[in-house]
Amino acid sequence: MTVSPFARINSSRSPMLYVAIAAVLLILMVGAGAAIATHNSHGDRAHSAPAGHSHSHQLPVHQPALV
Repeated sequence: MTVSPFARINSSRSPMLYVAIAAVLLILMVGAGAAIATHNSHGDRAHSAPAGHSHSHQLPVHQPALV
């Protein structure tokens, strides 16, 4: 019976495997922290439409008829 590569990885207790997984998680956490630290929206949406232009849908405003 052959053992799949995933089963061998799952059953291994290799220190290198733990180091590799820890390194990937550390890189992801550092990247997320850097993205959060450098993000400054000041209440504006980042990468939004140019000034004076809006992507939001404007509902028509009906003016009352003058009689």
